Amino acid sequence: MPKSPREEASPQPHDALFQWTFSQREHGAGLLKAALPPALASAVDFSTLRVEKGSFVDRALRSRHSDLVLSARMRGEPVYFYALIEQQRRVEALMVLRILVYMTRLWEQLVRDRPRMKVLPPIIPILLHHSDTGWTAATAFQDVVAAEESVRSALRPYIPHFELLLVDLSEGQPSRLVDQALTALGQVVLGLLSVAGDSARLERELGRVAAAVREILEAPDALAALEALVRYLLATHPGLSVKKVTRLLEKAGGPQTTEAMMTVLDEIELRGERRGKREGKREGKREGKREGERNGRAKMLLQQMEARFGAVSADVATRIEAADETALDRWAVRVLTAPTPEEVIDDSADDTGQPRRAARKTAARKRPQRAKPAS
Repeated sequence: MPKSPREEASPQPHDALFQWTFSQREHGAGLLKAALPPALASAVDFSTLRVEKGSFVDRALRSRHSDLVLSARMRGEPVYFYALIEQQRRVEALMVLRILVYMTRLWEQLVRDRPRMKVLPPIIPILLHHSDTGWTAATAFQDVVAAEESVRSALRPYIPHFELLLVDLSEGQPSRLVDQALTALGQVVLGLLSVAGDSARLERELGRVAAAVREILEAPDALAALEALVRYLLATHPGLSVKKVTRLLEKAGGPQTTEAMMTVLDEIELRGERRGKREGKREGKREGKREGERNGRAKMLLQQMEARFGAVSADVATRIEAADETALDRWAVRVLTAPTPEEVIDDSADDTGQPRRAARKTAARKRPQRAKPAS
């Protein structure tokens, strides 16, 4: 049975939408232009922008954080942008330390890949955050290192010194983004990430970015973008039906959205059917393989029995051909010692092939007699 659009959604929808959108050069460049200070943005050659492979987030934390590494040339030299998006609605006090760890991992990888490297390229850390309170923790690493004021200046040379470039998507907080630099899809994606499952805010946010939604629908990749948005909304707003999500997007995008939404939902359903068929075929192959192995083991057991006892009866052969793997394992051991074919498959027998009652009698006969006390 094909999965519904909601069941098809990614188990980590924030990560999926963020990665899919900003891994594309056009949208990634828009995000950086909107977030970077003008002096840095003007120095970057965005035509050289590319996505770097790998994630530096601890595996255990990937349900809460996801990262994206982009690189470009800045005044002819390489520069890296490490973007981390939080998938939790609380402020982590030592996030600046965690990001330093991730930056160090990136530098270590660069040195491993280029062992002759003599100097390190700059990494600009970008944190995208949303919560009920907005970001309240330190953005500068030196601010999380405790030191008395009287010795702080003397300690400064020995403390790492850098700041996060914070993009706060929380409601009512200044995001410090230049919205005009974002692509239409970038605006909508950041808007949806900012509401992060808050259905009460969703309609307001879609109204705010309605012009961007309409622009998305006019782009060459409109259907792919709309599908990504639909999947994200269904995954992060479990209280909203497919019909309600469709109505919200149609309200934001206007009449042209209706036909596009029908196409997208049909495509999601079709992909679900294809995936269901593929999974069914894979399961069928696995089941066929297991059955083939079982048949092979049954055939081998019959050959062993015929080699030891000669031809076996039809009843014995039928039981062996119908037996499961557990029984075949047991009988494959018992065929070495059982006196008759029937006792090989007699599950009242012990693993030597002897009936359990007979085995107990044999054991009793072999048990040494207790010596009688001297009179």
